[in-house]
This record gives sequence, structure tokens and C-alpha cells, in this order.
Amino acid sequence: MSRSEIRIDNDGDVEKLSLSFVVPRFGPEIRGGAETAVRFLASSLLRLGCAQVEILTTTAKDMNTWENYYPSGNEDFEGLSVRRFSVDSGRIPNFDAATARMLARARSTTMAEAVHFTELQGPVSMGLIDAIANSTADAVIFYPYLYNCTTAGIANCPTVRVLHPAAHEEPVLDLVLYDTVFGLADGIVYQTSAEKNIVETRFNISQKPSLLLGMGVDPNPVTPGNIVERLGLMQSDFILCLGRVDVAKGTTLLAELFLEYKTRNPTGLKLVIAGPISVLPPSGADIIILGEISDGDKFDLISNAKVIVSPSLHESFSLVLLEAWNLNKPVLVNQMCAATTEQVTLSGGGLYFSNYETFEVSLTRLLQDSDLARSLGKNGANYVESRFSWVNLTNRYFEFLLSLVRKAEGLGVGKNDFGQGHAKS
Repeated sequence: MSRSEIRIDNDGDVEKLSLSFVVPRFGPEIRGGAETAVRFLASSLLRLGCAQVEILTTTAKDMNTWENYYPSGNEDFEGLSVRRFSVDSGRIPNFDAATARMLARARSTTMAEAVHFTELQGPVSMGLIDAIANSTADAVIFYPYLYNCTTAGIANCPTVRVLHPAAHEEPVLDLVLYDTVFGLADGIVYQTSAEKNIVETRFNISQKPSLLLGMGVDPNPVTPGNIVERLGLMQSDFILCLGRVDVAKGTTLLAELFLEYKTRNPTGLKLVIAGPISVLPPSGADIIILGEISDGDKFDLISNAKVIVSPSLHESFSLVLLEAWNLNKPVLVNQMCAATTEQVTLSGGGLYFSNYETFEVSLTRLLQDSDLARSLGKNGANYVESRFSWVNLTNRYFEFLLSLVRKAEGLGVGKNDFGQGHAKS
């Protein structure tokens, strides 16, 4: 990387920042959106040579329980300093049922009720909050907005506070606690303009410094595995869905649509679903559910799939779409999701569906019109190359962080003295 691509101070030295990333869980086998974003972005800052980076997180692995899994303490992960703190309380077993009534009247909840919601949701780690409160970093970066480590952490943070909300339309966003959380952020980093619109419609924070960033992808992914061969799919056409297997992520919807599609279009087409399983979707002879897979197997599946499908309504950004386009694959997304629809619209890299009829028409076009599928995949690849290279993305991010730190230093302020905002009525 040339020195012109990074910040140089007046003495000719690379200017560095000390950064702490706060995320509920962290580990190479954890493939959640926020956790993956932290790992990739922190690692890219480290490679750029412009930051000292640490990860502040809990010992949890499973987001359904937040039970302690990893040992507490410090470890090195590919050059990143990772500090893990024990979970004092995780998610209660009946969380969804216990909080349904509160979320139904989210806009009228009290602050005490909203704080209690985050405690029931977990993870609660007082050791992590204490570490944030005693931070000497130039900036502390919180992912995502939802959890106690962000809501309590940002309120106790003594330095510059940067929030990556990863927000989408959901009742939780209306809890009064998040008025304070977004208000305390000194800078906000969005993944799409759709996410930015959602947040700035909900909160009166359009005056805050913000950055539209997204995520980066490596031009050459890891060496593909051989899972397609192991599954006996070398001679089969299949479509692919990657990510958490859950009703909320649209995998149940996709399986239902696919089963109807096969009834009306009796071909050998198969649906492969891969990712950590929360709720199993409907089964069928041509539906293959794999659970978690390696990165190598993931790229093997992408390379051989006809279409990559993102059925989720609730995304703030989709790395899977970038990974598909990086390998020249067309995508099919749920039009009810503003963020993924925005990505497809800007890239020209795929089609949409909103119901069974549009699913059938769009999927059939992608499967039968090879010229169209190839053109859409190429559009996506060009879009990724022009906007989501790690060098470009990380430099923009560093410049944004540096501007926030310099603003804070110029104001000579401390905790809670700046960055205030108020909810819109």
C-alpha cells in the first residue's frame, strides 16, 4: 500500500489512532453480520498501519443464550488484541414471549422498561462495561445498537463514541432507551442509505457527523472447498441461501416459496441453505439444509450456484450479496427489505420478489436466460470493485474517525459533554 493512501502527519510519520471495538461476541467461527463486520474492518485497519486495535467482547458464542463459552481474559487473534469478559446474565429462555407485549407498545415504554428489555435480552457483562468506562482509546466503536454492551457501554464511555447501528425497521428501535443511545453517539456509520433514512426518520440526529460505509470484500476469496462434490451436486442445478437459518431471516419463507415453485415447475432444481440453525424451515426432497460451513465450502457453493437468494426482510446490509457478485453471480432479494433492494438497484446485479408470483417469474428468468444472469453477475462484480475494495473503504473510515477525534480534542470535552440528540415526536 502506498504512503499516499494513508494519513501522514507533519513529521512524515503515519498517524495512528487507538481504537476499541465493542461487540457482544467475537470469534473466527462466528458469522453474524455485526461480528463479521468488526473482524474484517478491525483487521483492515491493522493492515493499513494507521491504528492500534483492540476488541472488547464477552465470552459468549451462542446469541440465543449468551452462555459463557470462551475463556475470559486476553488473547491475540491475527494481530488483534481481544479482551473477553464473562457474561453475568444471558437471554432468558422465554424472551420473545416475555417481551412481546412491551414491543407491541414500544413507543410508550418507560426508560426502566426499556433497560429491563436489554437485560432480559442479554448479554449483560459488568466487566465489559467497566472496561469501556476505563478506556483510554481515542475512540470506542459500538456494534450494533441493540444490545446491553452498547446501551450501557455508550452511556459510560469517557471518549469519542462511534455507533454502527446495523438498524432496520423493527419495533425495538422505538424503545425510549435508544433515544439516548443514538443521542450520545458522536458519529454514526451506516451501511446503506436505507438504514440512514430509517434512523434519521426515527431520531432527530441528521446534524450528527455520519459516514455511509458498507463493508469491503477481498478480491480473491479463500481457496474454495469441495462441498459441492461431497454433496453430489456437481451435475445439479441449485440456488443458494447463506446466513442464519431462522424465520426472521426469511429462510422459512424461502423454503415455502421453493416448494410451491417445484410443484409448478417440476425440474431437478435444488435449494441449498447454509448457516447456523435457529429455526428449521419446511423440508422437502430437493431442499438441503447444511448448518454452519467453512469459508472454503461457502465459496465453493457460491461458485457453483445458479442464483444466490437473500429472502430476509430484516437486513441493514448484505455481505453475502457482495460475495456473490465478487464471483459474478446474480442475486434474488426480498423486495420488502429496503437495504438489499437498494444494493441490487445500485448495482444492477439481480432481481427482486415480493410474493410467490414475482418469485416464480424472477427465478425462472435467472435460470433460463443465461445471458441475463451473466450480465447481472458482471454488473454486480463491477459494483463491488468500484465501491467496496478494502483499501478505499478503510481509508474513508479512518479519515472519518480522525475527524471525530480531532473535533473532540479541539472542544476539550469529556464524557457526555457532546454528541447529544433528541427523539423526534
